[in-house]
Amino acid sequence: MAITRLWQTGLELGVINEFSGSYFNGGGGVTSVGPKTGTYCLQGNSAGGGAYAQVFWILPATRQIRTGFYWNPASLAGTTEIDIVQIKSAAGTVLVRIEATGSGAGSNLIIDVAGTNQDAIPGASGGSDYMHIGVDVKIHASAGWVVVYKDGVEILRFEGNTGNADIESIFYGHDIAAGVIMKFDDFYVDDTTGEAAAAAVPSVYFQYITPNGNGFYNGNWSGSDGNSVDNYLLVDEIPPGSDTDYVQTTVVDELESFAMTTFTLAAGQEIQAMIPVAYCRKTGITEQIALGTRLSGVDLIGSDQTPSQSYSPRLERQTTKPGGGAWNQAALDGVEFVEKARGSF
Repeated sequence: MAITRLWQTGLELGVINEFSGSYFNGGGGVTSVGPKTGTYCLQGNSAGGGAYAQVFWILPATRQIRTGFYWNPASLAGTTEIDIVQIKSAAGTVLVRIEATGSGAGSNLIIDVAGTNQDAIPGASGGSDYMHIGVDVKIHASAGWVVVYKDGVEILRFEGNTGNADIESIFYGHDIAAGVIMKFDDFYVDDTTGEAAAAAVPSVYFQYITPNGNGFYNGNWSGSDGNSVDNYLLVDEIPPGSDTDYVQTTVVDELESFAMTTFTLAAGQEIQAMIPVAYCRKTGITEQIALGTRLSGVDLIGSDQTPSQSYSPRLERQTTKPGGGAWNQAALDGVEFVEKARGSF
């Protein structure tokens, strides 16, 4: 069966609204201090009890998902159970949660199904460095499962009744006990509907490249500086300067593109997908945007998407390059980002 990507972020935009929402009380947010990869990560920390740090993503209804992310229990304190992941129904019921408890090398990871601890492994969350956590879940009243992987190795498994409700959201983090700091990086969620068994959750990371020159379609959209010259200079900053520097258009099907920075793949690395991202908003009701790439004179434009009326990211995951074939170093070096105005104005 096909495994379908639902969402991902490496937090490299440096903004919290790559998630559907967030709750912070006691400290935390996107930070440039101590990422696993790139420049930014997510941190939750607290100077006292009762605080929390949590982000979440709303998903299309499904019964099977997997999520992967890097997690660093920079400090765990005491025996308080700290949520790492909560998988919820539309009613907000926690179907599955993964928790950490204890401190230092003696800390545990725990599977909790329907409010009952089902399995635990001592020492699984010990240490103060990043580990890759993968969670593979099937919701079923009798043949469900929850399997947890640490750095690609299975460490926890529960099989049986995991409930009878659709998964419609996933939350990361929660209550943060006094003195606790946790960091997260490189999240993704896949729909695994139809997979016959759990499998190791791949470890991936998300490297951003940014505009650094005029593209083939340069100057079609209007710049916030009052002209259409070197538009890439208006959209190359991280975090995005959405209220001051931007490009815009009121012409349906108008294209704009930018040349992009690059990086050198390390030995053994490969590109699974290129993911064009626009940090955008609409000012009316019916405007849309389509995102894509251009390579060697060929465009690959994705589906129409509807921005909200406040700035947030829109993404288009492309597993093959324009013209076909896998992404590689040469394609990375030569790719352009393309945006296309859609909808109506």
